[in-house]
Amino acid sequence: MTVVPALHGWQWLVRGFILFRVNPAMWILLVFTWWVLVGLISHIPIAGPLAAGLLTPAFSVSFMELCREIEERGRVRPPLLLAGFRNRLATLIVLGGLYLVSIMLALGISAFADGGALATWAVYGNAPDVAVIRDGSLSRALIVASLAGTPVIMAFWFAPVLIAWQGMGAAKALFFSFFGCWRNWRAFLVYGGLLTALVLALSATVLTAAIVLRGPPEALRFGMVMLVLTAMPTLFGSFYAAYRDVFPPGSSIDEGKP
Repeated sequence: MTVVPALHGWQWLVRGFILFRVNPAMWILLVFTWWVLVGLISHIPIAGPLAAGLLTPAFSVSFMELCREIEERGRVRPPLLLAGFRNRLATLIVLGGLYLVSIMLALGISAFADGGALATWAVYGNAPDVAVIRDGSLSRALIVASLAGTPVIMAFWFAPVLIAWQGMGAAKALFFSFFGCWRNWRAFLVYGGLLTALVLALSATVLTAAIVLRGPPEALRFGMVMLVLTAMPTLFGSFYAAYRDVFPPGSSIDEGKP
């Protein structure tokens, strides 16, 4: 585990974009395919959303495998979308279960601020009442959920790839991921700030274009979808870049790469 300079945070996004540039069309196709697969799974009654959550770590590893393939061989292969299901799948599913439980706990804590409006919105998709928006309780719940969820995000950030590539158990991977983020909080602060600024700027650009061009709502939705499809590959690439910096090959936990 390595402590990287704070400015490496913005480099992660740059390196992610470089990985995306290798084959943008194939990247977008794979992200769209993943999006459709998760959507289809989620629409299965009762078990669908649970299954989608359990499989999230495996898909995360798939995109890390894709990034590694680009870095080492300079190519993008469609079969890699399922590469995360080939190694230590049972442990990754356990990690997915722990992630779902952790998120529910964070939402449960936020219920003390708004009576459960945010949790109901997140889980069932029911929009909160106007009253909880006007009195500020929803905003307070969002803050509480963010504070409670930050340690969860830190623990799960690197955990899937640590399980798949380092052969760790779920608990050990969560431990190393959390402290990998903790020791590099300055770099992650720069990364998060720049990422937020880019998302806001790109969203504002799409919205402004829709207003100026006076396009129909469908055009705005299409623009936002295309924005997500083109931004996600860079985001996945930045995850890989961060992992390579914080857990470089040959580090003390590099127990062998499959």
